[in-house]
Amino acid sequence: MGTWRTAKDPSVYGLLEIDMKAVLELLPEYEKKHNIKVTASHLVGKAIAFCMSKRPEINGMIRGSKLYLRENITAFYQVNVPGAKDEIGGATLSGATIEKMELKTVGEIAKELNSKARRVKEDQDDDISKNMRIFKYLPWWLCSTYLNISSWLVYGLNINLKFLGIPKDPFGSVMITNVGSLGIDIGFAPLCPYTRVPLILLVGSIQKMPWIVDDEIQVRPILKVGVTFDHRFIDGIHASQMARDFKKCFSHPEQYLLND
Repeated sequence: MGTWRTAKDPSVYGLLEIDMKAVLELLPEYEKKHNIKVTASHLVGKAIAFCMSKRPEINGMIRGSKLYLRENITAFYQVNVPGAKDEIGGATLSGATIEKMELKTVGEIAKELNSKARRVKEDQDDDISKNMRIFKYLPWWLCSTYLNISSWLVYGLNINLKFLGIPKDPFGSVMITNVGSLGIDIGFAPLCPYTRVPLILLVGSIQKMPWIVDDEIQVRPILKVGVTFDHRFIDGIHASQMARDFKKCFSHPEQYLLND
């Protein structure tokens, strides 16, 4: 706490490479059973919720000079909203939160996220629409001030700004962005100061790569996940344990990911 003042300074970056073979073999049967399409983002969300539930001391926020822990794990999934006239040039980035991730199955996460993402893309999410409309009337030089003041009121003073379209905990415990769906193999995201989120995962695309299995080289489907974390919350011992648990989820998906 005495070393860094804001979340823009203590960024640490890491790369996870995950062998998806075991998951992909079980996924068709799981999707058929639950009548839902499951993506890498849903699986990553379930896995990181498992990791954070084992290390509850990193599931929190910094308010002033103190750490405050959350009771449950909330994931903020970023959602790309194509522009009406120009899908790329007019696109905006919004999001949907999934609460109590540690208690939900992959199927439940997928169904809830699909429903919320659809509402966001169709501009039917009243809270987000109300907040986004504010930016239409703000000059660019006031946007940063608005975001910082809002963050201070919501997180610093714990004030409910729902009437402005800002939920009680708008960004949750962890941010997840799927850049693989955009054709990007891997990327790393910066910590965003006003969100107070200590952990960000960028989910890349699944690529066939040479992989060593029992001292032999095989071709395996590999998922790359770019990780950014706040060093005020997470240090090397946390990161190493979480990496092991994360990979364990994908090595034994029948036990940790697709067990419902």
